[in-house]
Amino acid sequence: PVFKIQILVSRGQLKNDDSHFNGLTDISSYTENGMTKYTYGASSNYNEIYRLRKQILDKFPGAFIIAFKNGAKMDVNTAIKEFKANR
Repeated sequence: PVFKIQILVSRGQLKNDDSHFNGLTDISSYTENGMTKYTYGASSNYNEIYRLRKQILDKFPGAFIIAFKNGAKMDVNTAIKEFKANR
């Protein structure tokens, strides 16, 4: 699985330099239920993404970790179990 940090949700597409990103770059997005959801960071190492989330919590207090497998969103707890099993 690939872990990412979800930081924002928007009804429309935001530009990469939008002020809502608080200066973060390398933002990715995906669409779910008609909403554009923005993520920061991407790693198959859960611990790496956990530490990265702690670094941006002052800018994005509601940021949380999500997971994808083969391009599809998956349950993050299942992804963490897979990560631990494959270490």
